[in-house]
Amino acid sequence: IETTNIPEIMQSVMYIWQMQIEDRTIIGRTWEELFELLKYWDSYMPTGCWLVIHVMNLSYEFQFLSGVYPFKQSEVFSVEPRKVLYCQMFERFEFRCAYLHSNMSLEVFGKRWNTKHRKLVGDLDYSVIRYPWTPLKDDELPYMVNDVVVLVEALRAEMEAEKVDLYKLPKTSTGWVRTDVRKAMRRVKRGYVQDLQPTYEQYEALREAFRGGNTHANRYYVGDTLHNIASVDESSAYPFVLCVCKYPAGPFYDCGECSQEQVEKIIDLRGKAVLMRIALWDVYLRDPWQGCPYLTVDKSRNVFGAVVDNGRILKADYLETTVTDVDYQIIRNMYKWTAFNASQVWMARYAMLPAPLREVVEKYYSMKTGLKGIEGMETYYNKSKARLNSIYGMMAQNPVKQLIHYLDGEFIEDDKDEAEILEQYARRAFVTYQWGVWVTAWARHFLQQGIDAAGRDFIYCDTDSVKYRHGDPAIEERFEELNEERMILSMRYSAWANDPKGEPHYMDVFESEGIYQEFRTLGAKKYVYRYPDGPLK
Repeated sequence: IETTNIPEIMQSVMYIWQMQIEDRTIIGRTWEELFELLKYWDSYMPTGCWLVIHVMNLSYEFQFLSGVYPFKQSEVFSVEPRKVLYCQMFERFEFRCAYLHSNMSLEVFGKRWNTKHRKLVGDLDYSVIRYPWTPLKDDELPYMVNDVVVLVEALRAEMEAEKVDLYKLPKTSTGWVRTDVRKAMRRVKRGYVQDLQPTYEQYEALREAFRGGNTHANRYYVGDTLHNIASVDESSAYPFVLCVCKYPAGPFYDCGECSQEQVEKIIDLRGKAVLMRIALWDVYLRDPWQGCPYLTVDKSRNVFGAVVDNGRILKADYLETTVTDVDYQIIRNMYKWTAFNASQVWMARYAMLPAPLREVVEKYYSMKTGLKGIEGMETYYNKSKARLNSIYGMMAQNPVKQLIHYLDGEFIEDDKDEAEILEQYARRAFVTYQWGVWVTAWARHFLQQGIDAAGRDFIYCDTDSVKYRHGDPAIEERFEELNEERMILSMRYSAWANDPKGEPHYMDVFESEGIYQEFRTLGAKKYVYRYPDGPLK
């Protein structure tokens, strides 16, 4: 649907809807016309038949549908409050969210599946107030129609590439990968994954320790227009750490309270995977010029006397946080403190992920690399790339999720005992949550090597990329050394593949994205750049 906002009543209304069946487009201007269409289809559908209708952002459309149709609790399934995965109407029609299915915007979804049509961007002026009776201009209607045309083409291409029908088309983006990984993990010793499942107390600590990618801008350069800036990007950073790094491979053993000396003995001498809640007194950066402080306010508790740079802690009188051994080693190298206490420590043995799981990662990477740039194989290349990136996402999903009920127009979250939910999840699990926690920790470790290589010339980083002042040969030499080390690791653990020309590609090497003529950042996720003689991006 397309909607318009009426400022006088602070209310949005739908002024046109589009429906696409294969190559036929149907347009209506009112809800009555939509219900008339559904009733018409209903008269032709056999008993027991459902019509599945994909909507790009169902959560948005649902806010309007719920105002004209009295949804029952059993007709709405939400993954979060106001995030609707699917809803049903008239016991005949099931609307599914194509965004949650693809985890992509419509623009990216069309590109991913190389659709004939593409979403038109920037062609519709949303500031114009339109009503169901407002005549539409010749250049407005194609913008609206294109949305449903692209969605049908993308879904059709995906179904043909996967050789599936609507029965087997997963409702979420991790559905394909779940099937492949579940099948692979059947080759692992029975009960192995169940033995790894954390207790509820350990799960709470894992939630505290979980962090995403490291994204930050050097405070000494924020706001300045910089010149001659290099940008390097790690290729397949998350798949790399899945293949070459070790993960907790046994139940966590409760070590209780530990001193810093005891913690470092467990990590450095015994080589264990460690999860711990720690407290630091009078903590401060070893190097005041450090451009990417690691400790964050968001992942800390009871922080006192802190000096903060865009959410990163430069120094503090006191703080508490929960970390893995991988995080601790970064923090130890970057900060000093006068006192340390680990109030709760758990340790587990380290081992590689099960071979069948790593083989799935290697297969996706090999398919993606082997298909890159081959004309006519774009859909298969994109399929492998999407699956490769989804393996981590599947591991990092919170295993404790309350059911969401839609009652009397409100989304109400269950209040079921979380320990009971975790126990139910553990019985059917084929991966374990701590693997997802360690994936991002290892990825931050390898990114930190790039940040350290750039030194005081570091400008900006985001998950798997580093930007720095270009010109110092010592920095380039350090990146070359890092790449040599990663190529050796990739070869040792089969984390590489040949492209169509027979050239080998290694996971997690820093690849140059070129030199920016100009670059300026205002902080995390906020930057502009220009290549020589190119446009501002």
